[in-house]
Amino acid sequence: MLRRSSSSTSGFTLVELMIVVVIIGVLAAVAIPSFTAYVQRSRMAEAFTFLGEIKQRQEAYRAEYGQYASTVTDLASYGDYVPATLPTDGVASTWPENASIPAWVQLGAIPDGATRFQYGVLAGLPGNAPAGYNFPANEFTFVARARGDLDGDGNFVLVEVLSHRSAAWVSEASGWE
Repeated sequence: MLRRSSSSTSGFTLVELMIVVVIIGVLAAVAIPSFTAYVQRSRMAEAFTFLGEIKQRQEAYRAEYGQYASTVTDLASYGDYVPATLPTDGVASTWPENASIPAWVQLGAIPDGATRFQYGVLAGLPGNAPAGYNFPANEFTFVARARGDLDGDGNFVLVEVLSHRSAAWVSEASGWE
């Protein structure tokens, strides 16, 4: 009688392991861009939240003083924005000490922690509203703007809120796509 050798080996072949590696690679190629976009959208929440707080503080300021407060002299010149240097690559910057930003202290809008955006607010008197926004002619107005570069490519995302609109919106989206 012939004896059969019962040498059964258990385990995976090299081909099976390579197939698993390819499947994991395909899943990663699909998941990583989706995850990156999700992270960018979550970072945008900071701008919308703080601009909402600025709008509330502006309305309280107007109720007390009869006009809105400004923190910058020109929306297009980012030198007056806070923090002074633009945070890039989604890395948050520390908000400066209150003594160095009296206009923000007067407004009463200070973020809870470090920010990924620069912020500025420009207010206008009746007949002297910030240009380019179709403000009503005889009303007090303001524009609050958040500016950021969330992906470090040198393109900026701008989020704005206006005195005569109830919601903030993305006015320039090239910095987070």
